[in-house]
Amino acid sequence: MTVVRDIALGSAFAALFAYVVFTAAGWEPETATFPLLIGVAGLGLAVWAVAGDVLRRRPASAEVAGTTADDKARARAAFAWIAVFFALVLLMGFRGGLPLAVLAYYRVEARVGWAAAVAAALVCAAFLHVAVAYLYLPLYRGFVFQP
Repeated sequence: MTVVRDIALGSAFAALFAYVVFTAAGWEPETATFPLLIGVAGLGLAVWAVAGDVLRRRPASAEVAGTTADDKARARAAFAWIAVFFALVLLMGFRGGLPLAVLAYYRVEARVGWAAAVAAALVCAAFLHVAVAYLYLPLYRGFVFQP
């Protein structure tokens, strides 16, 4: 990607997160806590990325100008994993789909062993359990587990 495209993408994400923060600011505190937390963190990271891209803006060298087939394959794989994540969460909800997505990603894409992949999925499941049990965050239940 060129620096200009990186700046445009970062700016789009900054605008999205700013909208989330602006919208959630008018909600009840119990409802707004999670979106504000994610929105502020995402906005900060997006602004940081845009600032870094602006500072490094210079003409691309001949080596960086073209994308290779390997770059395109990695980009397709990244979008495929994003689609898998959303599909699993849509079908099974956060408590079931997110740990499965983590397990699949670490085992297939990151090529770590079963023990590390299962450990990452269990940590993810434990975090979601704590969020539901102690922070009283209602999570999306998915199509499979709808009452």
